[in-house]
Amino acid sequence: MSVDGWDGRGLPPVARARIARAANGGVRTSLLSADGVAGLEVAGFDTVGEVLGTTVMQIGWTGWGGCGWRPGVNPGLIAGLLGDPGPAAGRPSGAGFAPYTRAIRHGRDTALDRMRQEAAALGADGVVGVRLTETRMDDQKREFMALGTAVRARGRQRAGVPFTTDLAAQDVAKLLGAGWVPAGIVYGLSVAIRHDDWRTTSSLSFFAGNVEVAGYTELISHVRAVARDEFARRVAATGADAALMSGLSSRMWAIEVADNHTDHAAECIVTGNAIAQFRTGQLSTPNSLTILPLRSPR
Repeated sequence: MSVDGWDGRGLPPVARARIARAANGGVRTSLLSADGVAGLEVAGFDTVGEVLGTTVMQIGWTGWGGCGWRPGVNPGLIAGLLGDPGPAAGRPSGAGFAPYTRAIRHGRDTALDRMRQEAAALGADGVVGVRLTETRMDDQKREFMALGTAVRARGRQRAGVPFTTDLAAQDVAKLLGAGWVPAGIVYGLSVAIRHDDWRTTSSLSFFAGNVEVAGYTELISHVRAVARDEFARRVAATGADAALMSGLSSRMWAIEVADNHTDHAAECIVTGNAIAQFRTGQLSTPNSLTILPLRSPR
């Protein structure tokens, strides 16, 4: 039994309370800067209020249970001894790490969806300046949080689902003035593992000096390429015309697969914004301003 009786479906009670306060004419909160608010007002948008989506995930099982040279995933043990074993990731979904990647996607998507639901309940047309964060609470628990400012257009046309973007409000205003509209936050995720073969271990020895660890370079390059490919596919699936990449993060960690031997796994997340073109006639051109300093020349 939960503290407030929430069963995990729909919006949590605290979110419904925020919506009720806004409906009763409460103070509107915003995460935007003064420049952002002014820019959006010029573009025809008003701030509605701060919106939040969050979820805590238990991620105790990654799904990987073998060495990086497992047969059927990459060239195998002989290739690891005589050549380059390559990263063990046969599919963009994460191959052997599928349970882990599913959990990460579920956490990010749930946080974004709950934030979007709250924005829709406020009558908003979009959420700008979104901060999508992932915080480790302990070894197996992570909180995924999406926080942004809901905005509403002054026009009569309404989108079916509020758009989301992590762009700053003033950047959104510039996009709108140039004939572009945010379509949504998009990300690509990839996880792979690579066997630490004899070439890799020799590069890490004390006597190797300052040299490139080619195996790790290949592993990081592989997950980045797969994550970028998935990012591009997701952008295309939204029907958008282009995308603005806003973040690329990578990490690598050791996995002990046998006594006195470790392999290395790597993860990459590419985040960005799908944008679409629109035409409503002649685009507005901002007027230039002449600014004179009012301080004394002395």
